[in-house]
Amino acid sequence: MRIALLTSANGWRGSGSSYAKIARGLGERGHTAHLVTASARLTSRFQRMGLAVTELPARNTGPREAWALLRVLRAIQADAVVVDTPRDVRLAALATLGRPASIVYRYNLNYRHPRNHLLDRAYLRRVSACVYQSRWIRDDAAREPWLRRIPHFLIPNGYDLDRYAPRPEEGRAFRERYGIARDARVVLTSAKLTRNKGHEIAITALGRLHASGVPLVYLICGDGGREAELHTLARSARLPAVFTGLLESDELVAALAAADVVVHPSLNEIFPNAVGEAMACGCPVIAADAGGTAELVGSNGAGVLVPPGDSDTLAAAVRELLEDPERRRRLGEAARRRIESEFPLARMIDRYEAALAAVIE
Repeated sequence: MRIALLTSANGWRGSGSSYAKIARGLGERGHTAHLVTASARLTSRFQRMGLAVTELPARNTGPREAWALLRVLRAIQADAVVVDTPRDVRLAALATLGRPASIVYRYNLNYRHPRNHLLDRAYLRRVSACVYQSRWIRDDAAREPWLRRIPHFLIPNGYDLDRYAPRPEEGRAFRERYGIARDARVVLTSAKLTRNKGHEIAITALGRLHASGVPLVYLICGDGGREAELHTLARSARLPAVFTGLLESDELVAALAAADVVVHPSLNEIFPNAVGEAMACGCPVIAADAGGTAELVGSNGAGVLVPPGDSDTLAAAVRELLEDPERRRRLGEAARRRIESEFPLARMIDRYEAALAAVIE
């Protein structure tokens, strides 16, 4: 199979991580998988990972961009193009007028108001299948009649258990590099610094704990437009915080190994890679019970779920774990076992391979 993977994301986030896994997994099985981006930062990240990528000339949806995508589809003789935003659906629908290829919509959260005019409905009619990462997002999409009619596949994210694994020595080295004391309690969040990720909720909760005498440091891994604002919030809460920026995967594994607890306060998620990666690394995770997060964490002691937006409950859950190292150990081991049994990377690639083959045939 020859597959193009198109994303108009403006930086690294969960969809970029998932696209990288799909591209590498399909490539290792003998298929052609070519990434198409609209962001220089995303392009360079994929290139550093050794993946084939082409950057489109702009982020608009017009003849210039459609022609650029069409050239890519023709160059790789694409059988299918995978897209993950409404903008990408529109662009792929235009480009495939000149190169017959199936469109697979890897349905993602869209924080803008939905577009429902006739052209958008026409674009969706060109979609051959949807991929949903969780039952929650599948059911959410089903409220839109124009999506209900499209055949779909349910494919949760999978995780590389060799890359994401407990590495305590690397965690100790990470603490030294960032000047974090050995006896400090480290609480980590790995997420893009955008409003929907809930960093301010964690800062409020952890600031109260620190003020009550808990010697903790908030380790914030990721980049985005809210960095300066979050720095100010942490200072106002008198919360020691370390901002690492966006980390390469090996550095992120070391950061996770340095953490005592991972907190994911995001207010809306489909199936969060950041939580899955932490679980694969054997970290005890506290996550907001929002969107499809509960489907990843499960209900058998592989993580702690708290109400979204509730800083008081989050603070209490963090305190309990920081005071109970044995429970942290049990949660971390259960989290790793859940990823091993339910969400290994090979199973995710199996399902994409089968879904794409079915759509192309």
